[in-house]
Amino acid sequence: MVSLASFVLRAAVGLAPFASLSTAGLLRGEVVERNEQAHRPERAAFRDAVTTHYVPMRSHVATKPQGGARLRRRSNVPASLTNVHDIYYIIDLLVGNQTIPVSVDTGSSDTWMVQHPYQCVSYFWTPGGTQPDCGLGDGFAGNLSGGNIPDVIFGRSYTDGTFVQGFFGYEDVSIGGLTAAHQRVAIVNLTYWYGDGRTSGLLGLGYPFMTSLNGASQEQPMYDPVFTTIWKNNPILPLFSIALSRDDGHNATTGTGVSEETSFLALGGLPPVSYDAATWARTPIKPVSAMIDQWGIDSPEQGLYIIDAEAYVYGIANKTAGIANNTTAVGADGLSKNATQFPIIVDVGSTLTVLPKKLCEDVYNAFSPPAEYLHTTGLFYALCNATVPEFGVQIGGQTFFVAAQDLLRQTARDPSGDYCRVGVTDDDSGPWVLGVTFLNNVVAVFDVGNREMRFAARQKY
Repeated sequence: MVSLASFVLRAAVGLAPFASLSTAGLLRGEVVERNEQAHRPERAAFRDAVTTHYVPMRSHVATKPQGGARLRRRSNVPASLTNVHDIYYIIDLLVGNQTIPVSVDTGSSDTWMVQHPYQCVSYFWTPGGTQPDCGLGDGFAGNLSGGNIPDVIFGRSYTDGTFVQGFFGYEDVSIGGLTAAHQRVAIVNLTYWYGDGRTSGLLGLGYPFMTSLNGASQEQPMYDPVFTTIWKNNPILPLFSIALSRDDGHNATTGTGVSEETSFLALGGLPPVSYDAATWARTPIKPVSAMIDQWGIDSPEQGLYIIDAEAYVYGIANKTAGIANNTTAVGADGLSKNATQFPIIVDVGSTLTVLPKKLCEDVYNAFSPPAEYLHTTGLFYALCNATVPEFGVQIGGQTFFVAAQDLLRQTARDPSGDYCRVGVTDDDSGPWVLGVTFLNNVVAVFDVGNREMRFAARQKY
């Protein structure tokens, strides 16, 4: 995300425009150091169990930029989240008796599928011009078994002007052997979209509150999204977890037949991946009012997975230095620490991690040589052979470090092939996001029942 515009194309779906209010502040840093040898005993309270209700997620790398620096992104929040997006994660969703490939999204709550024939339009398309191709897959065929909901229009729009529109109805939806019976879903029959044929819809994993919104207004009753219906009607804990891997399924499998490189969505527990049990940390999920400056909503309800990280650390680490809990400045050779707190969304639908501008500038300058802004992309790149700094996010007293291959993404290069995309990007007004470049390094537990997020560091893979 380079910047989030306050204007979105909402008129196309009959929705009112909304504003994004800027939050201020330059962020200051202090010096700290990383202690890689610190002993942290396992905390018994964090022993989530591995569930049998998990499904593999396959990643897809977009073959070309979509819509310039702003790429396809969902929005049922009043300041929609743009995705600087070249990776997304797909599961096969069982809808009725049909298998529908959908993108997984923790930044929205609705679940929708396209249905052919649908009308694909373009922002610049006029009658007589070239027919646009929205690039969605085969979608849902036939009628929803539970019927349609009369006189209720489904519409979601996006900051780059893309949108989906259609109608609601009811159908059974299953994930990982668990079913949301008679689930409210949306069928899309009109869209302006950037797709590549790999998916036919989207699975939203946010809270029910987000289903009610039209901009900053609650203009329709909220309903239970797919995961909410599942945990209310099945014998599982009200939580799900996500473990992303950079190279899905390309390496050898373990004795269980499951690849250590596979990404997973798990319902009611943990996925079958290796992690460091001594690193578990927890933090509350904040209400949507935490982002009132961005969204204009003053509500105590949870909507998306908004947290406060305690600090961000970065720089070239002194491997021989020590630090207690990453909180004390001990020397000029250590890592810099920025302890300014701001609300940030945990979002599997965003490739990059999005942070305030001053913090990002400090991270860019920590590369050797420093990262550079490329006007043709709207993003920061560094030489692919640059020295990559340490970068970590402190949550619940634990610092989770981002691997070098996520902070300098060798698979995302400029046209010359010499510069690689940096895994963080800046936005002064927010919303700010912990995206895929962060999530590749942790197991993330979205505990809706306890209103908290939990994280553990992944074992190196």
